[in-house]
Amino acid sequence: MMNILKTKFLLFRRKPAAYIITTIIICVFTYLMGQGQVTKEPIALFSTLNNEQQSVIMKELKKLSQYDFTVYEEDEAIKQVKDGKVDVAISLKDEGYKLIVAPDFMNAPMLGNELNTIYSQVLLKHAIIQSSPDEQKEQITSKIEEIQDDPSFIIGYKNLGNESGIKFDQKLRSLFGFTLFMVIYTIASGVNHIVIERRDRIWERITVSAIPKWKAYVANLTYSFLLGYLQIALVLSIFYFAVGIDFYGGYWKSLIVVIPYVLCIVSLSIFIAAIANTPGKFNAFMTVLAVPLAMLGGAYWPLEIVTSKIMLALSKISPIKYGMDLLNGVTINSSSITDLLFPFSILMFMTVIFMGIGINVLEKKEQI
Repeated sequence: MMNILKTKFLLFRRKPAAYIITTIIICVFTYLMGQGQVTKEPIALFSTLNNEQQSVIMKELKKLSQYDFTVYEEDEAIKQVKDGKVDVAISLKDEGYKLIVAPDFMNAPMLGNELNTIYSQVLLKHAIIQSSPDEQKEQITSKIEEIQDDPSFIIGYKNLGNESGIKFDQKLRSLFGFTLFMVIYTIASGVNHIVIERRDRIWERITVSAIPKWKAYVANLTYSFLLGYLQIALVLSIFYFAVGIDFYGGYWKSLIVVIPYVLCIVSLSIFIAAIANTPGKFNAFMTVLAVPLAMLGGAYWPLEIVTSKIMLALSKISPIKYGMDLLNGVTINSSSITDLLFPFSILMFMTVIFMGIGINVLEKKEQI
């Protein structure tokens, strides 16, 4: 068995180009998807405030990093919303503000709360200064700014109702999703050796020799598993040590929980190999199968934003969904062992089913 495994890696060392290119593609696409600059929500502004008041409000608005504020004339700002170029316009006035929003803009309440906070602070400061004697206004203004820069105490907010909610980290989700998707092709390339060897009758010469058939299977499957696992470990290590992505203390755990996913993909590849009779058909089946599995499993987008019950039901047949659950569970969500037991069990169940059916079909074809 070890001799077969050693031969596989010697052949791999002669032609490692495809493996290296796939690893580079994973890193590049993951970086572009997760590390790229986050698009800010454009917002149009128009104001009836004087220059001093407007500059104070704008200074506070620029602290809202998720928005990109641009000042227009009133007619132009409203036209921006009507033409669909922006989803919201804000009218700044002395007595308050007014929101002009597109029908599909869902963040109006959150934006309104932020504007309320800004306006209350600015108006309070303005009221204090205006009520002060003229000779003390400058001194009081500097004192207020000093207090704002160095407050005596800080008020913190905590949403107790959302502690069990799903956290979102675009960088990690992109890394996990695209890695689990692309590694399917890497594992399939290893299992494809079995299809090639059976076509070229090399498999028959191996099994009629002194090597037991089960050792030939174990060697080939171990080779495919190691190809996939080492690629995942390499990609995760690059983004953890070199890029500096925060794994929320779960880097080493992620290297462990990914094992059942890799086993499941190896078993799925064996199942497809049993159906396909030629290497060409096997590659075609795996290529066609990998993309919908990634889409259904949440590799491209979080399943939490999917509202279709049919799509959510279909996602339960995708190993990528459970692989993502495990990786997100030990990193972003800090799930307990009990929570991780379900996706782990499903992946192991799929592994046993696919492996059992696949090897049985392969053996029956060999007997025929």
